[in-house]
Amino acid sequence: MHKLNPVFILVNPQMAENIGAVARAMLNFGFQNLRLVGPRESHLSDKALAMAAGSGRVLDKAQSFKTLADACKDLNEVFATSARDRYKYKDVVDPIIGCNTIFQSCAKGYKVGIMFGGERAGLSNEDLFLSKSLIRIPSNPIFSSLNLAQSVLLICYQLNIYFLGESNDPSQTELSDTKANYEEIQAFMTKLEKELVEKKFFYPEGKKKRMKTRLKKLIYGLELSKEDVKIFHGVLKSLVKKD
Repeated sequence: MHKLNPVFILVNPQMAENIGAVARAMLNFGFQNLRLVGPRESHLSDKALAMAAGSGRVLDKAQSFKTLADACKDLNEVFATSARDRYKYKDVVDPIIGCNTIFQSCAKGYKVGIMFGGERAGLSNEDLFLSKSLIRIPSNPIFSSLNLAQSVLLICYQLNIYFLGESNDPSQTELSDTKANYEEIQAFMTKLEKELVEKKFFYPEGKKKRMKTRLKKLIYGLELSKEDVKIFHGVLKSLVKKD
């Protein structure tokens, strides 16, 4: 199994069979970290275990969360995947570049997550603002929808190329505990948003949701260390301090 093990996150998966198929795809290429956000069906059901076909250990270890924010709390970076064009999303890379970036981040000691949308609706724009980049899987433009397990399989395959080629090189591993995780960034984002609401920054009302989303995308897109987050907390505290 890979020592540098990214976290595969399924957001609102609908069918237990697809969760089982994802587990099988992951173990085929040596990955075992699986997280589920709001699954409709149990990942330990007979249907899921039957599709897992011997990879039940992945399902046994899988963690389930109510919200995507909870699933990402301890992560340093998150990448999203899609087979569709996202006209509002600028940071789009192909699987080759995206998986190389994921490998390099894992090699630095960062805890990395890879998000996959559910079968019914994929990832929402709210989901996407958490991600560092969008990995777009090139597919037939007139029939681009991929099965959930197929998407995971493609990313696992591409990741495995880098892991097999470079993971035995000890110089690639530079464990680091200085990069902020999503829980720390979220704590700052919550305080910032609260103060901006009190100052009536989000105006007019019709643009409030869009402004909040863009602000979150901006903050989550920054390469923040733990010290950076502390400084931001200090700056915010100083700005709102009453004389």
